[in-house]
Amino acid sequence: MSIPENHDDDADLFKQLVGDIKPLKQDRVSLRRKPAAIKKRPQQNRHEIMDTLSDDFIPECGDYLEFMRPGIQKSLLKQIRNGKLGVEARLDLHGYTRDDARKNLLQFIADAQAQGCKLVCIVHGKGYNSEDGRPVLKAMVNKWLQQIEPVLAFTSAQPKDGGSGAVYVLIKKFQDE
Repeated sequence: MSIPENHDDDADLFKQLVGDIKPLKQDRVSLRRKPAAIKKRPQQNRHEIMDTLSDDFIPECGDYLEFMRPGIQKSLLKQIRNGKLGVEARLDLHGYTRDDARKNLLQFIADAQAQGCKLVCIVHGKGYNSEDGRPVLKAMVNKWLQQIEPVLAFTSAQPKDGGSGAVYVLIKKFQDE
């Protein structure tokens, strides 16, 4: 490639040589700022963790559920949403009371993490049999999962796994302290 002779400054020369370019799209976290230090909490037993989950009201919730903690790549959530990663364990909460569902959900997540599961499926149902027609367990599972520290992300499942009546949950790798 030859350098054009009719250029006034380096910026013009650069534009002539490079031509029309478009920046690449990316979904990675910017590393320009130093992230804040995360304080580790002391290990809690199952009963203490249960008490930290909010259970005082049933939030509104749409048909499709999705949540992602900061630092999780959108491309990973897309793979999960599209069923590209294998589900390693399942929990079906159909027929559970709210209190039993909360207890079983917490125990299931703790057990799955301890066993090294990366992706699990939780079936919460669509709420068709609720007294007022609003999905109770679905709304509560949406709320609870966001409060459970090892849960990195979740998204409504593929139709074959329960569709909007279930979620795929990405779990943080267990680390011994």
